[in-house]
Amino acid sequence: MTFTEELMEALERQEHDTVGKAFGGTARIRKKSYSITAVRAQVVANPASLGSSSAEQAIKRASRILSKRQFRILVGDLIRYSFLIELTNLKVGSTKMKTRWLPGRILMPQENSYEPIEGTFAPGNDTRAASFDDCLRVFATACNLVCDKVEQDPSLKRTIEELDRNRRVPYEFPLSYLNPAAQPLHRPDNVAWAWTNDLRWLIPAREILRNAPGEHKPGITELVKAKIKVKVFKTDRALTGKDKTNRAKRWEVLAGDFQHATLEQCWSAERKLTGDLAAFQDFPAQIKSAFLEADLIPPDAPFTRCPVTLEPLSFRHLAASLLTRTHGVSQYQVGHLHPLKRGGEHDGANVCWQSANGNRIQGDLTIEETGALLDKIAERRSSLAAS
Repeated sequence: MTFTEELMEALERQEHDTVGKAFGGTARIRKKSYSITAVRAQVVANPASLGSSSAEQAIKRASRILSKRQFRILVGDLIRYSFLIELTNLKVGSTKMKTRWLPGRILMPQENSYEPIEGTFAPGNDTRAASFDDCLRVFATACNLVCDKVEQDPSLKRTIEELDRNRRVPYEFPLSYLNPAAQPLHRPDNVAWAWTNDLRWLIPAREILRNAPGEHKPGITELVKAKIKVKVFKTDRALTGKDKTNRAKRWEVLAGDFQHATLEQCWSAERKLTGDLAAFQDFPAQIKSAFLEADLIPPDAPFTRCPVTLEPLSFRHLAASLLTRTHGVSQYQVGHLHPLKRGGEHDGANVCWQSANGNRIQGDLTIEETGALLDKIAERRSSLAAS
């Protein structure tokens, strides 16, 4: 078998052994999770012996200019980006990893109706799907793109390791799409390098939070897990819109769905929430000092306030509510000034921290509509009190 045939077989075998009935199949699950590391081990085993195909040449090129650790990281990230997608199962209960070319049953939109129908995820039937050959071309294109960037800026070698150490989601890497709404989406001429200023800011910020001092570490760890990782990068459970999703990666949702956001937009949202978090009342002084020393936040930033109630938000209250929380109850929420279902974007300009009261008051209103409502209430209360 050729290298590409062995790669295709390995990728499909992992899907067969892990997907089970998630997408209408009949196979009994033998393994719980798709193992990208097993496929990666096969790719990186002996790069010098690879052949002359464009994908093999790109792999050999990467192995020459990167350290062994950097090379392993890159190959794993490229496998995830190029060949795989994490889709919501038919019950909209969870997500499963699968290849972009093997067909699977998912819930799909139908014209002029909010009722989803069961349809097939497959090349030609879903814009996110792609043939194995197209995925292979995406892999070669993306690998050469990264190699070009590293040769232009050797400091990116260190950045590959830093990002790997401070990931928010597995196989997070600065590869995206030139046009997120392209049809089909996943093709070599749509591969984009996504090394943004937001990601440059986030890498040291994440490192600071990861190294939070003892007494504050549990609260920071739980906050990152429950709020940043989930709310920034993953969708809520939704049975409306173009895509029926539950904790899917936002950039793998159908473009045009209200929960879709590019990877770059997610980084923008994380940066805004992290910077605002550092301005919470009673935010740990030692961590704040590290942010200031790294020139990540201004020294005179005002306290972060709920945009609805205008109360200053307290890190102590947030951490305590997360560490001793009741299911479904949280002191503060991640919200959107302009709700996603009303056309708002999931990005740094639109995300905010909100108090639980503020979140309840806003509901599905925009922040401007909420303010107008509160002003009218205040006017009526004042008028009634004076009469």
